[in-house]
Order: sequence, then structure tokens, then C-alpha cells
Amino acid sequence: MNHSILLMLVTITCFGLNQACQKNRVEILNQLEPGRILEYHCRSKDDDLGVRRLNFNATPFTITFHDEIPNLTKWECIFRQGPAMEYSFDIEAYKAGPRLIPRCGQLRVWAARIDGIYFARKYNTPLVRVLSWNKN
Repeated sequence: MNHSILLMLVTITCFGLNQACQKNRVEILNQLEPGRILEYHCRSKDDDLGVRRLNFNATPFTITFHDEIPNLTKWECIFRQGPAMEYSFDIEAYKAGPRLIPRCGQLRVWAARIDGIYFARKYNTPLVRVLSWNKN
């Protein structure tokens, strides 16, 4: 009986929080150089956004979503750049940790630059280089 009550409370809590929960965001920026295109392909377990292209300093591409409970929300993106798209990296753009209560309002900013891929979790913090390009 206690397990039934606990399960019911967890279900109500998760449903209620997810309804009031601000969506999470993954933002992708092209900061390579003028004329250099960033090609990217982002996908989750449920969504495949296809191959897209982003011009230098264009409006960032944004993915908005709620965490799925009990499944772990995960977004992966392949970034490509260069004259023949010969530089690439497959990144884990977002991954929810194991939890019963979803994360709300999470931010992941990914910026492609000539010397690598940069990352931040907040708008008011500087982007930090976290990855170097792989050459195919």
C-alpha cells in the first residue's frame, strides 16, 4: 500500500512540475568566420531534426524541450565545417541525469569556432573551449 501511495505522489509531482516547468534549451552558434558555414545534425531518441546549415553569426539555432521522466532526455549533434566539411565532432549537446523530478530551464550553449567547439551553461558566463575539431 505504501508503494502505491509513493508511486501516485511521484506521478502527480512529475506531471505537475512538467506542466509548470520552463523548457530546457540547447543553442547552437556559428562563430567560425565570415563565409564559413556550420553544418549540424541533431537528434534525440524521439526526434531527428535532419541536417541543417547555419551561416556565420546568424541567429542561433535553438532546440527547446522538457525532460522526459523516467526516460533520460539526451540530444546529440554532429557539427561539421570546412570547405569540404572535413572537420567534425559528434557532441552530446544535452543529457539529463537520472532523476525522478525533471530539470527545468536548463541551458546548453554550443559555439563552433575555427579553433574548436566552445560551451557554456549560462548566458552571462564566457564560452569555454571544450573540444577540438576532428579532421576526416
